[in-house]
Amino acid sequence: MLLWALSPLYIYLMNRAPKINYNTEYEVDMPTDDPPAIVNAVCAGDPKRVGVPNLDGFRATILDLISRNYLFLKNESYNGSHYPESLLLEINPNNDISSLWKFEVQVLDFLKESEQDGIISLDLISKNLDPSYSYSAYGIWRNEVRSTLLDGNNFKDAFHSRGYIYLKTFGVLGTIIAWALIFYSFPSKLFSGTFILCALILWISSIISLFLTKRIAGQWTAYGREYYKRWMNFRSYIEDFSLIKEYPPESVKIWDKYLAYATALGAAKGVRRAMEISLSDDQLEESDVYMFHMANYYRYFKEHNKRILELD
Repeated sequence: MLLWALSPLYIYLMNRAPKINYNTEYEVDMPTDDPPAIVNAVCAGDPKRVGVPNLDGFRATILDLISRNYLFLKNESYNGSHYPESLLLEINPNNDISSLWKFEVQVLDFLKESEQDGIISLDLISKNLDPSYSYSAYGIWRNEVRSTLLDGNNFKDAFHSRGYIYLKTFGVLGTIIAWALIFYSFPSKLFSGTFILCALILWISSIISLFLTKRIAGQWTAYGREYYKRWMNFRSYIEDFSLIKEYPPESVKIWDKYLAYATALGAAKGVRRAMEISLSDDQLEESDVYMFHMANYYRYFKEHNKRILELD
């Protein structure tokens, strides 16, 4: 039983990610041309499962569609400050959507559901993204991103789930056997403190195996580990304020792409601050991606402050 209780350690060691010959500290350019939702799903999405995006991936997809002119801002209103209080979006009817991924088309379809007289209000987008109000549309989008990854050979070459499956199998069998041994040992000569202790150790080991997430129990391949590290190094670059000031993007259009991918990686704050220092107010107002991001940012703090006042 004690040897069997060590099985999770053996499975984990056998499924460790291989070493790679990659020692770059920062990635100044975006490592791949994958859509932000894919990058989010692999590198910064669901904390338990690799390949499942979160709400940052959804927001990043909207920003990316804005930067590619599939969406544009219709109107802006300011509440006596530089930050937009609300924004209105409009879908560009002249862009061909045949080249978009299915999950990107789903985002456009989702926005169309919030459309009124051809205009999409940010208030309605936020309301429809509330899981308690309409979880199905967001859930369908998440599943589509996940399916896209699983159908692509690149992800299969990047991450393997067999270690996770082995550990879950061990966890179920170990729990059943440990309690069966404890139960049947009482009326027999097997019953002893040492025997019970070994069975309990086996059970604890099994329970730990059941609670390990796929990100921990799965295995990155050499390709997957390098993919992950390159995007994390890109995140380190955009979060390093001094570095991004030293090596800034060459145009507002590239800043827009950086902000979309930074949102996908959960690191939008650094890029936003760098944009505000590196670009003039006129350039910032010309950036639909920045203005839409700031509308979300402003709205978040407005709601946050409102809740604080309500609590007081």
